Amino acid sequence: MASTRRREGSRVETGSTGTPDAGIELVPLPHNVAVELLAAAVNDFAQLHGIRILTIKGRVLADQGLRAVRGSSDVDVLVDPSAFERLWAILRSSGWTDRDRAVLVDLPREGTVLAPHARTLEHPQWPCHLDLHRYYPGFLNPAQDVFDTLWDARTTIVLAHRACPVPGVADHWLIAALHATRSRDTGQLADLEERATSRLSTDLSDLAERAQITGAAGPLRETLRSLTGATVTLTPEADRLTALWRRRVESPDDLPETLAEQFAGASWSTRVRLAARKLVPSPRFAQAFFGVADDPLSLLRFYLHRIVTAPVKLLRILAAARRRRP
Repeated sequence: MASTRRREGSRVETGSTGTPDAGIELVPLPHNVAVELLAAAVNDFAQLHGIRILTIKGRVLADQGLRAVRGSSDVDVLVDPSAFERLWAILRSSGWTDRDRAVLVDLPREGTVLAPHARTLEHPQWPCHLDLHRYYPGFLNPAQDVFDTLWDARTTIVLAHRACPVPGVADHWLIAALHATRSRDTGQLADLEERATSRLSTDLSDLAERAQITGAAGPLRETLRSLTGATVTLTPEADRLTALWRRRVESPDDLPETLAEQFAGASWSTRVRLAARKLVPSPRFAQAFFGVADDPLSLLRFYLHRIVTAPVKLLRILAAARRRRP
């Protein structure tokens, strides 16, 4: 897969890695063209290897009438959790790299709101990123069960002349609402509620049912009550995960339960990598999630503060780990 095109009259020959030979002049694709082509290409690539993926957000939401038409900055796909690492390995062999060098441990068999949910990939020949999601935050039921449920109700959207599997309208509305809730984007959430009453006016009961089946009913409890008038009843486990979800959304930093959950099933070498990434996150991560300015002095202050507060954080993590023990 490549995001560049040859000038008319030139010939592009690639090596085994898909990298153009030296001396070939490449013209960058316009961003909006690259996004649509990448969505179609990734779908074809996954189908070629027998991997199920659903294209989510972006242009698909607009085509389904769930958001206004606007440009997309990247491509998002939800991957069958059982094939996530296989797809990542295949893409990596084709020149894609993990922008944030995320440390992903196995997902717990029960639902989770704490495990890292995606890899953001980049490629030197593509001007847009590719976000691979192994589960979508806010769906609290087991990730494999949720994906299978979404897959069974899938539909298709044509992107770059290719029919790409996408979530059904009600399921995709849930994804968009979870994203707005997680981002605390009240404007987007209000727009989604308005669109639900028109776009899903005859399917609001189905929307509530799909939320229960996927585990989105807890995180979207108030929104669903506003739309349907129904009060959501949660199991004790769903109530626990919903409480964690709310803390996670409202917390400016990681919860101690996050590392405790990830440490539980990880090898010692993975635990060391996890701890290092939490203590010294990448500069891009610090700027994106902690509001650190893009200059050496600001980054130095941020890392010194992380080191000073590390012992207190470690004690909180150990306490959370003890609470997880049966």
